Amino acid sequence: MIEEELNFADPQFQTAMIPGKFQRCMRHCIPWQFIRLVFFSFRSPGIIMINLRNEKDIDVER
Repeated sequence: MIEEELNFADPQFQTAMIPGKFQRCMRHCIPWQFIRLVFFSFRSPGIIMINLRNEKDIDVER
């Protein structure tokens, strides 16, 4: 049995998500974390601009 699957025998851990070997590797991989940082750094201003543009289109009575 795989190391990650051993915890499922214990009722305490049956509903917990246990990361596998690949997921743990990606969490500690510095180049991958840098790529994620760059991606979300470029994506966030775009999402903010879309929200601001849509906010102007909504006419709210006060």
